[in-house]
Amino acid sequence: MGSNVGESNESPVHKVYLDAFWISHTEITNQQYAICVEAGVCEPPSSMSSSTRPDYYGNPDFDYYPVIYVSWDKANRYCEVWAKGDLPTEAQWEKAARGTDALIYPWGNDAPNDGLLNYNSILEDTTLAFNVGVNGVYDMAGNVWEWVNDWYDEAYYQSSPYSNPVGPDTGKFRVLRGGSWSSNDESVRSSFRYWYVPAITSSSLGFRCVRNNSQ
Repeated sequence: MGSNVGESNESPVHKVYLDAFWISHTEITNQQYAICVEAGVCEPPSSMSSSTRPDYYGNPDFDYYPVIYVSWDKANRYCEVWAKGDLPTEAQWEKAARGTDALIYPWGNDAPNDGLLNYNSILEDTTLAFNVGVNGVYDMAGNVWEWVNDWYDEAYYQSSPYSNPVGPDTGKFRVLRGGSWSSNDESVRSSFRYWYVPAITSSSLGFRCVRNNSQ
């Protein structure tokens, strides 16, 4: 896990043991999230639009596109209360993205291009899931950033535990992973770590969920 040639917060490279888990094969979609809202469990996104589409959430044309404008708390509620799981930890997310071979990107070590992912503001908005990675999971690079469970600590990898790391106990920012439709080559690497205040919402930010054997 991590990288010794990326940003300083990605080092050092270190081994991690994780219990078995299942992860959503796509980012949570508008349709999936809307069912939770209609059931009275989830709150609607903070905007019904996307970057270029004024009518996005609730429009059947975009049912299978990733839900956006969802804060960390809203994403966490969906995963915990509705999906009976959790947001993935950084370690779970990174293993799902790059496997056990320390791949740079979900598809391998070849440089990104627009046939592999939605990035670099080429399409200027979200798309349907189309890029499958080494573990059969879609859009682990590009399309939308993904909330993960961990609080952010720049130096966490210097002292993180070997077994099932879950991040710091407290913090100011939550971690984002995977890059988005507006991200550059650097940000869509599987080891790249970003962070934001938990209350933020964005047209380039979504999430997915995990479950472990006990859930």
